[in-house]
Amino acid sequence: MAKRVHLRTPAKVNLRLEVLYKRPDGYHELLTWIYPISLWDEVVIEEKEEGYQLICDDPRLPEEDLCLKAAKAFSARFGIEKGVRIYLKKKIPIGAGLGGGSSDASAVLKGMARLFGLKAAFNELLDLARGIGSDVPFFLYETPALMGGRGDIQLEKLPKLDLWLVVLYPGFEVSTGEVYQQLAASLTRPRGENKIIMEFPPRKWEDFLRNDLEKVVEERFPEVREMKEFLRKKGAKGVLVSGSGSSVFGVFGGLEEARRCYQRAKNSPWEAFLVKTV
Repeated sequence: MAKRVHLRTPAKVNLRLEVLYKRPDGYHELLTWIYPISLWDEVVIEEKEEGYQLICDDPRLPEEDLCLKAAKAFSARFGIEKGVRIYLKKKIPIGAGLGGGSSDASAVLKGMARLFGLKAAFNELLDLARGIGSDVPFFLYETPALMGGRGDIQLEKLPKLDLWLVVLYPGFEVSTGEVYQQLAASLTRPRGENKIIMEFPPRKWEDFLRNDLEKVVEERFPEVREMKEFLRKKGAKGVLVSGSGSSVFGVFGGLEEARRCYQRAKNSPWEAFLVKTV
């Protein structure tokens, strides 16, 4: 039985995020194209006698992080009596709309199964993931996907893309819950009117990229507009807020174009990442 497991956990971008309507349970029904990207956290899980401990190199991480929630949920489901210590090395910015917390939680579910030698059925892990957070199931699938429901139901796998992106992070977090609370009713549409299926990959990224949360984020945080304009001026074929923000990404025609933008972005007020879809 393994006593320690080590996993890398990717970030994600939403190439398209459409809010369909508000559900009776208070959540919003979504359709979103999600792609993992080459920006990684690292998660190490080791067995200990009892209790749960999270050690992270980023002091901004909440004490009751999704990693601990995942570990406790896994132990309760499978009757694990031992405790775990989780080491989390953060590279994915917190509260940036890049799915870092959800990706880490998904890694904990998979890592716990390996640590304790359990052949947990995928559907069991998926059920746990849905109880932890909306994006956690996406990372369990480990593939680009069109997601529905609250973003927790895989509708179909998407083709792999070789896209180079520059991601800008302004240094502050955005609360997903607050963004959805401020989402105007005019941005949602009745059931059945959505037209997400299009030519893919698109000939013009600027015509495809879409995020129904973007307007809310821009109104609250004008710096988001500045980042988008920066990426456009540096040659991005399309720019978008990822998820509920605060990060913005630009799609480039190739590595060299993306690298030129990235080099200039390193002198900007924002944190910059040169990444590709994986």
